[in-house]
Amino acid sequence: MALTPEATRTLSTAGLEVVVEEGAGQGAGFADAAYRASGAVVVADRATVFERAGIVVWVKPPAFALDSMPLRAGTTLVGFQDPHYRRDEIDRLRGRGIESVAFDWVPRDAATTEFDALSTMSRIAGAVGYAEGRRLLAAPRLTRPVRALVLGCGVAGLAAVAAARTFDDEKPTAVGNRLAQRAAAFEAGAGYFVPNRDDNAALLESLATTRPDLVVCTAVHRGSRAPRLLEQEALDLLGSGTVVVDLVAKAGGNCVATVADKTVTLPNGVVVTHRSNYPASRPVAASHAYGAATAAMVLRIARAAPEVP
Repeated sequence: MALTPEATRTLSTAGLEVVVEEGAGQGAGFADAAYRASGAVVVADRATVFERAGIVVWVKPPAFALDSMPLRAGTTLVGFQDPHYRRDEIDRLRGRGIESVAFDWVPRDAATTEFDALSTMSRIAGAVGYAEGRRLLAAPRLTRPVRALVLGCGVAGLAAVAAARTFDDEKPTAVGNRLAQRAAAFEAGAGYFVPNRDDNAALLESLATTRPDLVVCTAVHRGSRAPRLLEQEALDLLGSGTVVVDLVAKAGGNCVATVADKTVTLPNGVVVTHRSNYPASRPVAASHAYGAATAAMVLRIARAAPEVP
């Protein structure tokens, strides 16, 4: 949920009116009554939210067409925006006077900690992605500890490495693009660290040697397009039944065979999977963390807005 009742109270206390769609928090365990008690106005449909709100917050871009909503110039849309995947739509909306604030591009530094929803959600996504990829493994691969290879040593990658310990799997191999990442990878629980180069030669060698059961793709610099690390040559080194979980599909994907929001089986038997919102598997924890970042961002936008006479 983009705003919890607690985050709603923060905004209401600051003098903002909060409008919530009826039943919006139900899946995460937040009742309409809790939002009303926190000062929100609960309305029957999403169109009324868009009609009344100058700032609209979401977790991920909605599945419905935004053009079906009563959007007006001056509206600000806050949340994950999938800016590479939705670049044309974001530009078109800006042409109508509608701005999009993307958590995807908030820098990770001391000055932006309270707005850094990406780090928190990436930490959850890395752990959930590892677990969901493991569930897709065929039974023969689960008769022994799973061998995993994790691409990327950012927040999501380190969380995926750490998740292996919860299943008593082998210590994963972590692949990074800087030697400075080695210490963090080992601290998270990696058994090996591979410093990859632009030609992916080290990665290909690791795939040929390790023969992983599970590959978790997390490599992307925030605000940039994801590097293509698993080309066909790499996929050919994986055995039938290997599972590839690509967490960065909406940024272009680390794997050449990734299809956003789908699970596909390649001709060689490798399974490649992605879905848009892995943190939704832990809705309460994710909502509290995300709601705090959203409330902080809304307050910042509201305080920067010019006074209306």
